Amino acid sequence: MKPIVIIGSGHAGLTLAREIRVLDGASPVVLISREDICAYYKPNLSKALTMRKSPEDLVMKSETQLQEQLQITLMSRCTVVAVNAGDQIVSVQDDQGMQQDLSYRALVMATGANPVRVPIQTTGPVPIHTLNNLDDFRAYHRDLQGKKRVLVIGAGFVGAEVASDLISHGIQVDVVDKGLWPLQRVLPETLGSAIQNAMAKTGVTWHMGRVVESIEAGESEYRVKLSDGSIILTEMILSAVGLRANTQLANSAGINVGQGYIVDRVSQTSVKGIYALGDCAQYEGSIVPFIAPATLAAKALAKTLTGSPAALNFPALPVPVKLSACPTVICPSLVGNGVWEVQGAGTDLEAHLLDEHGQIIGFALTGTSVARKNALMQKCQTTLELVA
Repeated sequence: MKPIVIIGSGHAGLTLAREIRVLDGASPVVLISREDICAYYKPNLSKALTMRKSPEDLVMKSETQLQEQLQITLMSRCTVVAVNAGDQIVSVQDDQGMQQDLSYRALVMATGANPVRVPIQTTGPVPIHTLNNLDDFRAYHRDLQGKKRVLVIGAGFVGAEVASDLISHGIQVDVVDKGLWPLQRVLPETLGSAIQNAMAKTGVTWHMGRVVESIEAGESEYRVKLSDGSIILTEMILSAVGLRANTQLANSAGINVGQGYIVDRVSQTSVKGIYALGDCAQYEGSIVPFIAPATLAAKALAKTLTGSPAALNFPALPVPVKLSACPTVICPSLVGNGVWEVQGAGTDLEAHLLDEHGQIIGFALTGTSVARKNALMQKCQTTLELVA
């Protein structure tokens, strides 16, 4: 029997493999990854210092352990270079340049997303770290040793969490973002400012409404010029300005893409027999990132691939933002934009995102108000029902 082939060993890919095995203990499954295959919890990458975890400490199951548990074929450090959708064959190249073809009965894109790289003028060698996988964290953790000053570019989910993690580790942090307050894309100004002020009290220096124009490498530090002409001196730089779905195989496979691989209600792409889930998939015009949606998608797709087609719907899925100075929970809207309504004082704030009918379609909580999460989940009308 031809195998189910999964491309990508992140949370979406590994969860799918596990769920397939729960439902079907015999069908062959092949999982291909550009990384060393292991199980780790990606959200821990941005709080590992606070947890006092090394890269090795973050690994929950090694490749050998996964092989024994799942009884599937694992192909680490391999890249799919082409997809022949007509003959249902993928061409795979290993890290030594050797290539082989694999037949499949179903192909799943779980390729995740790649960090967005903003154009910055540099002088001299300027390594700019990202934090998107365990390999990234290994390099970040290694280069961080002995550093006392770090610049974080981007004040979204990852940027804010990394800043909190670094400051708790005694490292001076500067954060640069073109937005006017942290997490501006998902928070109203009142809550964003509360987070900014709370973290400033712990030592984080914010440079909002600005971008990095140039970086000049010195002997032991970098001279960073911002768009307002101000200068930051730092010893290390991390970019967290966002992610873009990895759809590199779209042309080869003939798959329709938008922000990601466009999928229907059973996670199938425009090409029969090829599916997508996680950060590389576009559902009803939107990318639905984070761990919980990927888990739901994997559970539904496993049923589909084992003979019981299951439609995928996303309910309200709150996301905790790991900020020690200001606990935060955000439940983004999955059904469109709205108007924010805010109540509370200080850092203890509750914000409702309301649609034109006054229904709550998203919410955000900070400080002690995070205790209201479960109550608001019951009121939130943000279920994304796939109809295609």
